[in-house]
Amino acid sequence: MLNKLRLRLQALFFKSKMEEELDEEVCFHLEREVEENIARGMSPEEARFAALRSFGGVERVKEESRDERGIRLMEEFWQDLRYGARMLLKNSGFTSIAVLTLALGIGANTAIFSVVHALLLRPVPYHEPDQLALLTNKSSRARRSGISYPNFSDWRERAQSFEEMAAVRGASFNLTGIDKPVQAPGRMVSWNFFRLLGIQPQLGRMFAAEDDRYGAARMAIISHGLWQERFGGEASVIGRKLRLSGELYEVIGVLPPGFEYFSPVDLYTPIELELKPNTGMTDRGTSIGGMNAIARLKPGITLAQANSEMVALAAQVEREHPAINAGRSAQAEPLQDVMTEGVRQTLWALLGAVGFILLIACVNVANLTLVRAAERQKEMALRLALGAGRRRIIKQLLSESLLIALSGGAVGVLLGRWMLDGLLALAPDNIPLLNRAGLSNTVLLFTLGVSVLTSLLCGSLPALHASRSDLQSALKEGGRSSAGARRDLTRKTLLVVEVSLALALLVGAGLLVRSMARALGVELGFNPDRLLTMQLMPPDSDYDAARLRIFFNECLTRVSALPGIESAAITHALPIDGSQWNTLVHAADKPVPQPGEFPNAEFTPVSANYFEAMSIRLLRGRWFNSADTANSPTVAVINETLARRIWPSEDPLGKRLRKGMPEMYSPWLEVVGVVADVKSYGVESATPLQTYVPFAQSPPTNFWMVARTTGEPLQAASSVERAIHSIDKDLPVSSVRSMDQLLGNSLTARRLTLVLMGSFAALALLLSAIGVYGVVSYSVRQRTHEIGVRVALGAQRRDVLRLILAQGARLALLGIAIGLGAAMTLTRLMEALLFETRPIDSITFTVTPALLALVVLFACYLPARRATKVDPLRALRRE
Repeated sequence: MLNKLRLRLQALFFKSKMEEELDEEVCFHLEREVEENIARGMSPEEARFAALRSFGGVERVKEESRDERGIRLMEEFWQDLRYGARMLLKNSGFTSIAVLTLALGIGANTAIFSVVHALLLRPVPYHEPDQLALLTNKSSRARRSGISYPNFSDWRERAQSFEEMAAVRGASFNLTGIDKPVQAPGRMVSWNFFRLLGIQPQLGRMFAAEDDRYGAARMAIISHGLWQERFGGEASVIGRKLRLSGELYEVIGVLPPGFEYFSPVDLYTPIELELKPNTGMTDRGTSIGGMNAIARLKPGITLAQANSEMVALAAQVEREHPAINAGRSAQAEPLQDVMTEGVRQTLWALLGAVGFILLIACVNVANLTLVRAAERQKEMALRLALGAGRRRIIKQLLSESLLIALSGGAVGVLLGRWMLDGLLALAPDNIPLLNRAGLSNTVLLFTLGVSVLTSLLCGSLPALHASRSDLQSALKEGGRSSAGARRDLTRKTLLVVEVSLALALLVGAGLLVRSMARALGVELGFNPDRLLTMQLMPPDSDYDAARLRIFFNECLTRVSALPGIESAAITHALPIDGSQWNTLVHAADKPVPQPGEFPNAEFTPVSANYFEAMSIRLLRGRWFNSADTANSPTVAVINETLARRIWPSEDPLGKRLRKGMPEMYSPWLEVVGVVADVKSYGVESATPLQTYVPFAQSPPTNFWMVARTTGEPLQAASSVERAIHSIDKDLPVSSVRSMDQLLGNSLTARRLTLVLMGSFAALALLLSAIGVYGVVSYSVRQRTHEIGVRVALGAQRRDVLRLILAQGARLALLGIAIGLGAAMTLTRLMEALLFETRPIDSITFTVTPALLALVVLFACYLPARRATKVDPLRALRRE
């Protein structure tokens, strides 16, 4: 096989050399036979004649030799390509339009596929990724929730489906003792976390079992990025002491470049260092920091079997600790599915959209090729008349289509690179594995495959039509054959398909526009204008509860006194950004709920002036004030949703509630006020039950400073930061953002989807308009004689205009009708991407067809207007 391929390539690129070798070989065999004949007693003339007669002719032998080596096939293919290239260069206008049209479709497909391949099709970059599973709790209230460390310990000891299991918990560290204190994102993990994933350090070592115990020496592993940025990539970082949140940690390893688990972080520490007795980490009912577990399946164990075991284990733990684990089950899910679930539906929708773009581009080029084939009708008829077979005509035209598609693919790779760069620049930072997106070999092979498939889609119909030319009609001047009518019908059919595809894309983009408008119009519950936010995390080792109260009071005093600051407040969690403290809640005057039926509420410590600074409306009662101190009765302010849930037809003021289970010690909180609902988890999530407590009565170890400014919020950031550092110069100030930025970030994914889908829809609209214009323009040229006759017989220009517009309108309406039916089916697949918008939205399904109809009519009007200016004498004389 390889030898045959080598010979065919030699025949293609070294034809003259192959001919010389073939001549030498034939002459050699001929001379040998002549010599044998002479040895038999023949004269030299008789010997040569007998040898030639035996060979049957030198040229015939050479021709047979060429056929045996496949030379003829390769020669024909090379000849077709060279002829096709000359014809395309001769018609540079057609070639440029066709190549650019396909390049747009192929480029968009290349860009989106590169992301789909990186996130959905390519395995996660860990050892044997198919065997990795994420373990979480599952309940009737939440599809997936964090687990407590005691429950994790039970799972690890009892589960038989896994080779090993590791706990993972998000964390954030104050990194001090370097040039400038910073807040570094990190994770607390079990010692075997990296071994389970199959990750080796590029420097130093990974954690060992003895590192992961409460009371052990504190060790840390840093990321490649932190190593390069903060320590200059020096090997001496191993053994260096880092001060993290007031504690000294020794650096024992550096992770390889590009490693991330859901998102890149700077630091990893052993999780059991935090298992201090009688704290949240050792509380079976608490899942601090959203802790979950990762596990590796044993060989031969399926995920379904592991899931069944986890459900059984959760039921067993529930029986042992019913008060805490009631209503909680457990589940095992493929790690890659969980990592990409936030973008999976969006990416498939975008890939479908760019597929439509490519189909529209193919339809456009196919129509252009049909028009060009009609203009080359005589050429094809002559070639058929001179003996060319229909198969050879089809091969010739397909080779031209292949050249166009490959050229479009080459340009499409460049466009795809630019589109991908733009997509990555707009994408949210929290998409896992997005850093792997690029033009890999697989993506380039995909582009090549798309190009070849495109050549078949664009060239097959025109080639088949051209090969069926009626010789007699084609060679007549002005002849119109049935083949021409078939071509006209094909062009119109392709135009209807093009309009239908464009409408489906326009409807999808319209639904996303409607969803974005609904998201932007959501009532937030507070005023985000001119709000500056920043996070502070005083370390436990330096700040007890008393010093923490003094610190935040001093912060409020100094920041509030700054020029340009209207008011300042402190909160444990920002709106939109998500709560940091969720727990069970029950009321004193209501029956204790059954296990598993306790409502879950956010608990957010805030300063006394928080509600005023955030412009949160007071609906009933009062806000906190300076009298609500650490020594005064404990109080709470609740939101309207919690009041309706627990006291649906009662006045909640004066009622008492508390967090946790009844048997857990927690003080009763008297409700002193009810405020409006505030969006906690982005603008699109439902408002949860919310409970606010005075910061002075429950000071957390980390908090957010919010300041309402008189001008641009970020311009005041440096002065606020200096005021804080005047109190504690080693305390990092991080996540400095305006509330508008926070709101924008919460809508980044939706905005990106809207921009991409809108761009694809606009491109589809443009290509459809060009396609309609081309088909109607060609129709006008074909009907020039008819139009001249009509005008000569008294037809008015408006009648000609109406005639041409009616033709285009009929095709457009048919395409819109088919497109509406397709859109009603396809948009149901987009339902998960919509916000407060139905897949069959009446406004969208009315406006988008009207917009498409207007664009199509305008595309028809341009050639129709030109048709009204036809000179009847010139039209008739030309015929």
